[in-house]
Amino acid sequence: MPAKLVVIGDSLSQGFISGSICKTDFSYPQMLADCLGIQDFRVPDFGGEGGLPLNLDQLFRLLARRYGAKVSWLEVPMALLSVRSFMDRVEDYWERGEGSEASPTGPLHHNLAVWGFELGDCDTLTEAICRRTIPRDKDDLLNQIPEFAMYRTARRTLNPQFLPQYEELSQIKAAEAIARSQGGIDNLMFWLGGNNCLGTVGRLKIVWSQLADINRLSHERSATLWVPEHFRQLLRRVADKISAIGAKNVFIGTIPHVTIPPVSRGISPGRTPDRERSADGYYDYYTHFWVWDNDFAKAPDQYPALTQNDARQIDQVIDEYNEAIATEAQKRGWHVVDFCRALDRLAYRRQNGRPVYVFPPELVQALKTNPGTQDRFTVDGKPILDTRYLRVKSDAPPGERHQGGIFSLDGIHPTTVGYGIVAHEVLQVMKSVTPGQIVKPLDWNKIVAADVLLNDLPANLESLRDILGFLSSQGPLPNLIRSITGGFGVNQ
Repeated sequence: MPAKLVVIGDSLSQGFISGSICKTDFSYPQMLADCLGIQDFRVPDFGGEGGLPLNLDQLFRLLARRYGAKVSWLEVPMALLSVRSFMDRVEDYWERGEGSEASPTGPLHHNLAVWGFELGDCDTLTEAICRRTIPRDKDDLLNQIPEFAMYRTARRTLNPQFLPQYEELSQIKAAEAIARSQGGIDNLMFWLGGNNCLGTVGRLKIVWSQLADINRLSHERSATLWVPEHFRQLLRRVADKISAIGAKNVFIGTIPHVTIPPVSRGISPGRTPDRERSADGYYDYYTHFWVWDNDFAKAPDQYPALTQNDARQIDQVIDEYNEAIATEAQKRGWHVVDFCRALDRLAYRRQNGRPVYVFPPELVQALKTNPGTQDRFTVDGKPILDTRYLRVKSDAPPGERHQGGIFSLDGIHPTTVGYGIVAHEVLQVMKSVTPGQIVKPLDWNKIVAADVLLNDLPANLESLRDILGFLSSQGPLPNLIRSITGGFGVNQ
């Protein structure tokens, strides 16, 4: 029997949430597999110590349990020790402990996605290359983010049992092996390219790709934004290999505008709310989400930031990427899932608080009936799910207590409900192509119930400025964001 679904992608397809890959069973591919009636959809296991590289949800809750909504000045030394101890356990587990050993999953996964992968990694990186590249383990007392965490993730995804016969398989070669062993692939989901531009908002600078980057491995590159012609060359090279797999249906995703997620926050110092955005929706500057408006306004030169023109240029480049994707898809008979358009319609601040995305009615009903989300509605009955950073104000009037809900605590990756929306977008295209293969709808009640960030926010999100200030000043938050938007930690 052909494999009903195989996925090649990055963090958004792997199920990355709040700084780590952990809950692979609630990735959007797993949701699709449930709708397609797949009983044996194989995914990797990253459950140990909250996943790789660092689970912000667990870290936030640890601090909330021990120090409440705020970390006082007197508690800073002990809180810092708590953070270091937590991060030390995570680093030990993945670099030297059980997480560095073979996993019983696989031996080939149907979800082959690996966080941090750029477009040119799907046909080059293998478990053997990653194994040979990862440096000798060391217990780092200062930067405790697991070193080369992306390559560690790739090893556990592409060849989890560390078997010699699979060590030279890239994502594409692994998909070919699945097609040979299972008599083909019915649906191949291919969604890469976000990491060819994500570094711009994670590291807040534009570093253009060089022609030589096309043939370099991931750890050898430093670009945060790929020149469109370089991207097109990569896409053509990879697309030929995707077509050669021979999948019955290929679904390819467009790249969302990376200036919309709250990982970078738009700021226009000194402007009134009605004049803080340009006519096309851009702010004067974009800085890290842990930098408050008034702090930035006092000393803008002290904070890293993209300019309005930078942000506009990044989005224009992404538009060129998506034009290339549409052209390639049309030429090859692939089906485009327009994630870029969906996020544009969800964008809250860019649309002055009036996003036009229409949520599935089944999602709205699930939010209403779930006890943990019944208060996530405005006074006129609209669900409070938007692209701002997660926050709760329990003393605010009904309808004003929540913000966010689409993106998790790293400001980049969706919540579980956000991944449900991704799955919904894919299903709409699948239904138009082969509606008969979808045997049941998305289980929105299950998805909403599983979303801990909607049902039970960490208590310290009541004091968002305090918790973000503590974690950014002490290092873990900036180091993590650099790691997951650059791949190889703070030294690159």
